[in-house]
Amino acid sequence: MTYRHLLSLSLLILTAALPARAQDPAAIEHYRTGYELLKNRNYRNAAIELEQAVLVDSTYGAAFYALAQANKVLNEYPKAIDAFEKARELGIFPERIGPELAQLYHKSAIMLYQQRKYREAIASFEKSLVDGPGNAKAYFAMGLCYNGLKDTDKAKQTFSKAIKADSQYAKPYKALGDLQRRARDYGPAAETYRKAIAVDSTFMDAYGGLAQVMMDTEELEGTVTLMGKAVGIDPKYATGYLLLGTALNSLGRQHEAVDPLRRAAALQPKNAKAHYRLGEAYYGKGDYRDAVEAGKKAARLERNYHAAELLLGDAYNKIGQTEDARTWYTRAMQNSRFRDYCKHQLEELDRPQGQ
Repeated sequence: MTYRHLLSLSLLILTAALPARAQDPAAIEHYRTGYELLKNRNYRNAAIELEQAVLVDSTYGAAFYALAQANKVLNEYPKAIDAFEKARELGIFPERIGPELAQLYHKSAIMLYQQRKYREAIASFEKSLVDGPGNAKAYFAMGLCYNGLKDTDKAKQTFSKAIKADSQYAKPYKALGDLQRRARDYGPAAETYRKAIAVDSTFMDAYGGLAQVMMDTEELEGTVTLMGKAVGIDPKYATGYLLLGTALNSLGRQHEAVDPLRRAAALQPKNAKAHYRLGEAYYGKGDYRDAVEAGKKAARLERNYHAAELLLGDAYNKIGQTEDARTWYTRAMQNSRFRDYCKHQLEELDRPQGQ
């Protein structure tokens, strides 16, 4: 029997010990039947009987309490919440119902968040905090809801509340760092990511966030050091290998970049960027045929990946397959950043040899 079942049954035993009230006889009969079904773990039918009990007698607190327990086990969170609220109004175990409601409102809010009903989720989280104040996970999830609503200021405030509630909870640090990085507040973002890592030295997403800050501020050597440490902690951290290889490419160290980028592509074979960066590394060290293969994988995985198309144009040009080069340059020209370069390359391909 699970903890949840044990808890439900133990509370029902307490319910049976409540002082008798002048309840409707028909309601009592439904309650007794429902109570027996609960003891036998027949929760669905127990809920049906207990619903009948409270329909017959809306003052039957014990029946509301038992109904809440049945619906809780059935994951019928709104129904369980409603029944607990009514039981509390009728004076049934108020000291026990508070924590129960905090938990149920939290679970309901998580479900609403997963459905992207962010405003409803926020309201449910706020209710959970009434009976369960200082819950860092509730504040963190509320911050995610505000983030989903594009309300950056509220998201930052709520992530900060989560950190204040539990300074050893790493996730809100990382989430706050992401918002700071997107706003280009690179100094505060780096500090926030470092705090997340100090709390949890295995939190790879925080390493990745800090590496992105370093890349954005051109701290390439620092990125190499940081990502080397990260993949040492987690050898399956694909993003770490990708960032490491990208930084090495930017430093002109393509010979060193190939191995981590191969690992990134192997760990995430459908990651177009990993194959593209690997193609860049091959091209930089003169392995043009390998660059073609990597570039083609990237282009297959992501439609209109113009950077990969440009890489393919250059790589095919290097190995003398001019018609293929022409095809890929023409495709890459759709991107305004590459248009002038591709136009020039196409003109060079059209120029008679010797001129």
